[in-house]
Amino acid sequence: MDTMVGGSAASQMRPLRSSKVSPTGAFKVVGAFQAAARPLIASAAGRRPPGVISEAALLGGGGATCSLAELSEGPYFIIAMLLDGAALCRSDASCRLLRALNRANAGPWRALGTRAFHGMELDREGVFEAVDQDSLLSGGRKHARVDWKGRFAHFQAEVPTFRAPFVGSEISLVTNPDEVAYCRCRLRSDLLSAAQCESGVYMEVEVVCNPDNLSLAVVDFEAGGRSSVTFSPDTGAVIRERKVRESPRKVEGAYIQPLSTTRPGRRFEGSIG
Repeated sequence: MDTMVGGSAASQMRPLRSSKVSPTGAFKVVGAFQAAARPLIASAAGRRPPGVISEAALLGGGGATCSLAELSEGPYFIIAMLLDGAALCRSDASCRLLRALNRANAGPWRALGTRAFHGMELDREGVFEAVDQDSLLSGGRKHARVDWKGRFAHFQAEVPTFRAPFVGSEISLVTNPDEVAYCRCRLRSDLLSAAQCESGVYMEVEVVCNPDNLSLAVVDFEAGGRSSVTFSPDTGAVIRERKVRESPRKVEGAYIQPLSTTRPGRRFEGSIG
């Protein structure tokens, strides 16, 4: 489904979402990350500096300390489930081992992106994990390396933007009346309505200056753009429409009015979502 803003206004869109840390992302199968981390941890253990002993030696009463990577193949993947993007960036900068673990194919950056952008896709790029469909190299013997951190940064920058002819996340000039601005982010109702989905997507548009009027709509283009739900802040109404026939044109609809209308002569300015 596509989200669009219609009307003439200087606006800034910023999508927000409520996310919940749960095992439904890339960490659902714990063994996947452990398998990816095992060679990295083994390599790190083989390069232990003097004075750092193994877990077995520690349990034997040696009295020395062991590294984080040596504890049960690395408890780091459990900790990483609780980290956001900024914390993962700091983890990347801390040491080479954690940076390698974070960027693994089943690592924290992939899991974070899967959770953060669940139910959303970019125009012509698909969902966050869509690159996995082509992740096999010729012969199918080896997985291609995907820059999950880079893909996370790309989605974070591109999701809150508009499609052409508008550029970026702000619209300051509208040349045609009844202009429609489409968001680059599409909503995947099939993913959001799944039984195991525990979070949704919240998208908000900030209207700084409004010389005329505007509305916020969600259009179901999977059904040929024949159905839509529109919110008009001027009238305070939510309108559901369905195109029954193209020619002669026939549209069925219904509406509710949860909010009062704006005062005569006053244009809506503020945030709608």
